[in-house]
Amino acid sequence: MKKAVIFDLDGTLVNSIPFHFKIHKAVFEEYGVNLTKQFFEEKCNGASPRDFYKTIMKYNNIPDREFDNLFNKNLKTRDKHQKKHLHEIKVFPGVKSTLKKLKNSGYKIAVASSSSHKYVNTILKNNNITHYFDHIVGGDEVTKTKPDPHIFLLARKELNIPKPYCVVVEDAKNGVLAAKNAKMDCLCLLTSERKEDIPKYATIVPKHSQLFNLISEM
Repeated sequence: MKKAVIFDLDGTLVNSIPFHFKIHKAVFEEYGVNLTKQFFEEKCNGASPRDFYKTIMKYNNIPDREFDNLFNKNLKTRDKHQKKHLHEIKVFPGVKSTLKKLKNSGYKIAVASSSSHKYVNTILKNNNITHYFDHIVGGDEVTKTKPDPHIFLLARKELNIPKPYCVVVEDAKNGVLAAKNAKMDCLCLLTSERKEDIPKYATIVPKHSQLFNLISEM
């Protein structure tokens, strides 16, 4: 029986992919790069912004010396968009009821996100779900990003639950691989990637409303 659930945030608990796509697209347009939604979803989902920027620079032959310049523009553009649109990022249908059931059933719950701790806190607060979580780990608190298992291992440590009793809930290939590398079971929602692109390691979950029953049966 599982005793703890570790959730990813973007694309798993909240529908934030359109928000992040808008920010990155605006930054790269200044460099003459037409960032497509398909490329963004394939290469960015589950990756840290730094890793994603290195990837898109490589694909578009942008010199490495431009990285700091690009990333600083990302921060400025992100800050501008966050002030105007961060409140628009909402949880997926079924998320609140799932969290409530898990909490009432005694599960420990954490968020382990590649986004910053501050961003995660803001999103949870805006959606009035902060009280469901026992711990939060942001991408700025770890030295390596998914698919490295560091972030999930840290969340597990903070929850103080042995790995066999933990399950990770993800939406992205890198997240599933991170769970596998952490030697934790993984459930994967089909909110941002195709079923055939998800590693076989994960159990596919078509809808959020199915999460609680699946977790309680593990």
